[in-house]
Amino acid sequence: MAFESNNPGDHADTLEVKVDSLQRAGILLLVLAVIFSVIGYFASPHDETGKPILLLPEVKQMEAYRRSSFHWIENFHTLDRQIVTITANQQGDLFSQSREAQSALQLAVQQAQDIDRTAFPPSAVSLHEELISTSLQYLEAARKMMVWIGAPEEPKRAEMVENLHQARLSLESLEGSKWLEIR
Repeated sequence: MAFESNNPGDHADTLEVKVDSLQRAGILLLVLAVIFSVIGYFASPHDETGKPILLLPEVKQMEAYRRSSFHWIENFHTLDRQIVTITANQQGDLFSQSREAQSALQLAVQQAQDIDRTAFPPSAVSLHEELISTSLQYLEAARKMMVWIGAPEEPKRAEMVENLHQARLSLESLEGSKWLEIR
């Protein structure tokens, strides 16, 4: 049994594939891979050492929470400086001292609310509780400062100093947290 082609005799039955086209396609794919790699490198978040971070959902949430924690720790230091400055400045009038103390108290309240309202990953429960504890310690120290400014008696000052000391110990413990170590 013989088979005959249905194609007219003047067309070749062979298909020509030019190697040049395959090379162009390969080069194009290589260039695209390099471009997307560079974009990915610069678009990805980096840790403190400059290494890109793998963005699994929980890792991303933890990294965002860690960054917020560093911001809150800075705010604790600011609040601490404000309390020390206000208590050291007893030459000012009662109105200006009260206004400055109210500002510090508002910062402490805002800080406590920010920490309490921020979502955190389940793995950061211990870090979150330390942040809450520290914020409440500073809130209590600021409240005791307001009481002392309204009635500057030595027992009230001693309470305020003790609360500030407890807040500092809590902050020191927080700063030593394994979650906040630079990797």
